[in-house]
Formats: sequence, C-alpha cells, structure tokens
Amino acid sequence: MIDMKLGYLVGTFPQLSETFVSNEIDRLINHGLDIRLYSFSRTPEADEPKLTDAAKELASRTNYLSKSVVVSNALLHPLDTMKLCAANNNMQRWSTSKPNKQMRLLRAVALAYQLQRDGITHLHVHWPYATEVAYLVNQLTGIPYSVSIHAHEVAHEGGHFSACFETLSFATYCNKGAMEHLLKKLPEQARAKSHLVYHGVDIRNFEPLPMTKIDGTLNIVTAGRLTRTKGFDRLIRACAQARDAGMDVRLSILGRGQLEDEIRGVASEVGFTDYLDMPGWVSHDQVREYMKNSHVFALLADTSFHDGLPNVVLEAMACSRPVILSPLPAAGEAVDNGKEGFILESPEDYDGFVATLKVITSTENLVEKMGKDARERVCRDHDAETQIVFLQDLFAELDSGQGVSQ
Repeated sequence: MIDMKLGYLVGTFPQLSETFVSNEIDRLINHGLDIRLYSFSRTPEADEPKLTDAAKELASRTNYLSKSVVVSNALLHPLDTMKLCAANNNMQRWSTSKPNKQMRLLRAVALAYQLQRDGITHLHVHWPYATEVAYLVNQLTGIPYSVSIHAHEVAHEGGHFSACFETLSFATYCNKGAMEHLLKKLPEQARAKSHLVYHGVDIRNFEPLPMTKIDGTLNIVTAGRLTRTKGFDRLIRACAQARDAGMDVRLSILGRGQLEDEIRGVASEVGFTDYLDMPGWVSHDQVREYMKNSHVFALLADTSFHDGLPNVVLEAMACSRPVILSPLPAAGEAVDNGKEGFILESPEDYDGFVATLKVITSTENLVEKMGKDARERVCRDHDAETQIVFLQDLFAELDSGQGVSQ
C-alpha cells in the first residue's frame, strides 16, 4: 500500500494528442494511488466531446490554476516570490523554450501553496514547462518531484535537465532511444535516476480486429497532429507514387493541426485528393472503424527525436495491423523489420515504401500474419497494465523511504 499523497502536474490537461497521460493517471488511480491533479489550462471546449470518458472524469477533478489565481497568490506571498527570483532567472538561462519567466515564477509560488494546502508529499510532472515549475516549487518548499520525459524533449527542449537531475527523485522515459540520447548529455550519476517505462497500450481497449481482404484496393491509415515533423506530406507523396506504379492505394489521416491546408495542397499537387480522407480528430469508436477498414498503418515521421515511438503506432499494432515506419529512434523497440512491419531506410524512402506495398499486395496472407505478430509484440512488450506497475513500483520505493534504485 502506497501512503504518499501524490500530485500530478501537466501544463495543459487533458489533450487529445496526449491520451497516454490521462491513461497513465487513470491506471494509477485504479491501482489505489491517492492522486491530485494540477494544470494551468484545460482542453479547448471544442475538443471536450472527443475526450475519452476517463479523461473527462479526470478533467472534472483537476485543480486548474488560472492566471487570476496565480497572480493573487503571488500578491499574498511577495516574500516567497522574491525568494524564487534568482532560481527562476537561472532557469530562464537553462530553459530551451524561454517561456514567460514572470508567469512561470508566479505559477510556481501559487502551486507551492496549493500543494502544501492539499498535503501533497510528492509531485510527478509531464513535459518541460511543468518540470521547470516543479523545480522551482522544490526550491521553495522541498517537496520532492519526479518527471516523465518524452522523445521530443531530449533533443529539442532539454536545457533544464542538467539542473533538474540534481534535485529530482527519478525520471522515466517513454523509450530507450530517448533515454540513451539524453544520458549522453548528463553526468554519469543521472543514469541511476533513469528508468524505462513505456506508455503502453490498453490491449483490452485496442483488441485485435479482423483483417479486411485486399481486394484490389490497399487502405492505409495514419494519425497524429498535423505538424511538419509527422511527415504526412511525405506519406501522401509516397502513396501517390504507389498509384503511379499501378496500385490502388487509399489513405486516411486522423488528426488536426495548422498544416491541414498545406497537406491538402500536397495531395492536390500530386493528384491524390480523390484518394485521401482527412476527418480530423475522431472518437475512439471511429478510430476503431478506420483501423478495421485498413490493411496497414504508416508513418514517415522525422527521425530527429520529434517522435521516438508514437503511441498510435502501438495502438495500430494492438489492433493487428502491420506498420510501415521511417527509421524512428525507437522503431526497433517495437518492430523487427519484416516481422511486425517494415522500417524504411529514411523518411524520404519513397521507392522503399512502394516496394514494401508491392510485397504486401503480392504475398498471400502476409498482412494477416504480420498483423498477428504485431499484436503479440505489443502484448508482450508494451502492455499498459504491465508498464504501469513499473511506475507504481518507483513511487512505492520512494514511499518506503528507500529511494529509487536502478
């Protein structure tokens, strides 16, 4: 039994593109942990209907520290605000993203007092901004904290880690590739505080789906925020090249983002508009239908640690869909090339993509076999219920007073 009163801090919560965070918290609560949630902003109102029931419930329990609450708290505690000024200035020098330092300072003071009022004995955080705030809270109150580190942070938002690793209790990483990338930049003692905990997939929620027969048409599905690093423009060009080679390829992109018009423009440029479906964010039930009607999941994302191993890849594999991936930093942690899917030579490996589709369409029962292997790999290595126990054990070690060992 874990007696600690655990706080969870996420800058914006919940988000449609970060369901793994709400799933993680929900599982810990279901395992009996006493958790209080804190955030600085909530999901946009337009996105709320598409949240899972669990995420909606967690949002209703979240303490949102609005700007008005943050400012009023700082006015009530001017001495503490002044005490943190030097640490906050240092953090601004370390921070890669250089956020509004005054607001970060005020949020740290407000959160510190809220945690103390709630009796929080340990704080766990996701994402760099929340980590910077947690560091300041620790400097002011001594409340210990731990962090979940994601692939993007280790290469693009990691300036604060050297300082934070001196004070945090432990860090978890969503894949080994990201962990090793960051540890190369940190002192050797950081390794003892570093632990691999995959986000994992709820294999009961993403059950194996029967494979639709490839009857002339190959249906490909992909998903994610419509950002440049996801490579959806590349995927459209690759699919268009496959059509030019005589294959009837259709593509569905599930997601939303600022590049939607640009991505549609690429489809128009290469003559692929009539074969592209872009419904935006869809509900879990609709995702299931798209997966059910697909033969393969594909993602030609950048390989520079903007993504390590997106959870949507594992979710597709859990649905018994083979995957075609660019050589993402952690692709090999879920896919053996040619077994559960295919790993291309580069994000721009269009010829390799087309060749892969030819193998898929010309080899009888290949997608069924690879889909079965994909499901088995996720169940073995990426079951969320198994992974959450690893995180729970880390909290238990802290709660017992033993600290966290590697």
